[in-house]
Amino acid sequence: MHVQQAYGWRGSSAVMKNRPLILCIIFLTIVIFLLVYVEEHSRGIRFKHLNLFPTPKLPVVNPSRINTGDTTKDFLQSLAGSNKSLTVVSGYFDIGNFPKGSMASIRTPKKYEDWLRVFGRIQNPVILYTDSQAFATLFANIRNKTKYLTKIIVINRDTLWSFQIMPKIAKLYSMPGYPKHYPNTFIPAYTALTHSKLPIVLDAIQKQYFSTDYYCWLDVGYFRDIVTRNKTFWLEVPNDFDPSKIGVTRVYNSKLTDIRPKTIIYGNLNWIGGGLFLGKPDVLVRFARQYKFAVMRYLNESLMNVEQHILYSMFTTEERKAHPLDVDVQLYIPGTKNVMSGNPWFYLGYLMYDET
Repeated sequence: MHVQQAYGWRGSSAVMKNRPLILCIIFLTIVIFLLVYVEEHSRGIRFKHLNLFPTPKLPVVNPSRINTGDTTKDFLQSLAGSNKSLTVVSGYFDIGNFPKGSMASIRTPKKYEDWLRVFGRIQNPVILYTDSQAFATLFANIRNKTKYLTKIIVINRDTLWSFQIMPKIAKLYSMPGYPKHYPNTFIPAYTALTHSKLPIVLDAIQKQYFSTDYYCWLDVGYFRDIVTRNKTFWLEVPNDFDPSKIGVTRVYNSKLTDIRPKTIIYGNLNWIGGGLFLGKPDVLVRFARQYKFAVMRYLNESLMNVEQHILYSMFTTEERKAHPLDVDVQLYIPGTKNVMSGNPWFYLGYLMYDET
């Protein structure tokens, strides 16, 4: 009995002597855990279920430091699964000066050159289609710091179906009584270039210039209000985006029932904006095809206007019953969340805008 008690006392004594060390180890473990948590949390990594299951980390590589095709591929792979895995597609076709809104307001190529500077700060991969070698050269200079995330396609615009139908559009616009909206139904080339957005996106996806989870069309002048901001930024897919649909900005709460395509197209009525289309590559491919069918159908019915009015027409209740659609749109409504710009036409783009 005495031996057992002595043995037990010696065990307790050893524990007592080691207790400060044990407590120190426990304390350091807790401190390390907290430091790791704070560090990870500061990087914007989201945790689920008591913060035990983090989503994949976003890459920390600076896009301007990519210097080879191999590092570009590695960089894009590191983006996979994140909301930064997005390729931006844009385009510019030189149609000279044209009236915008009225004959008193003239839009010039110089204006687009000024707006283009914003693209030098976009960290996403960017693809530009243009028929202007001068514009292509300017874009290359602007994207010099991210040239390995940049692809420039100088294209003959007559290879696009949207420009191939321009003679028919011109004939329609010349008909007596056809309404004149500047430049939408006044300059056939302007109408054609708005119909080129989705064919260009389709080509970019099929050519697989950049492998990303998402693609978007972005007008050259979309971020015109922040040309002088001089801060780099990402365009990120919204967390609530439905990958089975195409993301667009709903500019006006226009009625979708009891309204005919002719009323919309003749009246130049708007519903959604055409400055940005967001989607998964396969969904955008299907969307581009259904859009082309609609354009051709309305042209055969002697109805034509720019892309926004075609989209409004094809998504009305009556038209959807007569011509069912394969891909739906997800409407992002201005004012739902606070964004940098109050211009309703650019809501989705600024919702995606992130300078962090």
